[in-house]
Amino acid sequence: MKKLFLATLLCSLSLSVCAADYSVKPKVTELTQTPSRVLLVGNSFMYYNCGVNSYISGLSKSLGIKLSTTMATIGGAGLDWHLVKTYLRKDGLASYSTLNDGSNKLSFNKYPDGKVFEAVVLQDNSQGPIHPELKFFKKYAAIHSKDIRETGAAPIFLMTWAYADKPEMTKQLADATTAVANENNALVIPAGLAFANALKQRPDLKLTVADNRHPTAAGTYLEAATILAALTKKSPEGASF
Repeated sequence: MKKLFLATLLCSLSLSVCAADYSVKPKVTELTQTPSRVLLVGNSFMYYNCGVNSYISGLSKSLGIKLSTTMATIGGAGLDWHLVKTYLRKDGLASYSTLNDGSNKLSFNKYPDGKVFEAVVLQDNSQGPIHPELKFFKKYAAIHSKDIRETGAAPIFLMTWAYADKPEMTKQLADATTAVANENNALVIPAGLAFANALKQRPDLKLTVADNRHPTAAGTYLEAATILAALTKKSPEGASF
């Protein structure tokens, strides 16, 4: 299963074998610099299964990749629920942490380059980019991208996956998310295409739970692997995690 996920990931990142699942091609296909500190902004699609950040951490550590992630998530949230600008202030998120040595001492983090985060991954409500009554994605994608760039960080958009009982959402979400990413000259991470391609090869895989939308542990693993590869331009293949 792990090898299948990795093969799926590499195919999806190339955006070459899933042509039937998208029609809008990305303008930005890689980051100019590989980030080592990343903020993930989203909802339960990120925080299910103890958080996609813990999977990214496990993968990156096992591969010797320096990458730390912080999550800011709200259940059911679209980008209009998040005030990303406040997340990026120097005395806010990731400004301190508690040591894991049993002492409960605090470590106040300092960032010599003045940037707390070097990249911010934005994930909208799972229907947000395509639902006719939710018309906030495009507006807040632009607002957040501007605020992120003002700190010197790179905005990135996470393409989510289709509900298990609505496979037509794959192309809808892919095109809508990529179009908005293009408008903001930002990278899009094609997790939705990775899910669709995995299920085409192995329809028996369970990538979502009984509600047909939230990820199983396997789904979160695939989501994390896709994010890691997109951010670092390195394959997760060979990771012991």
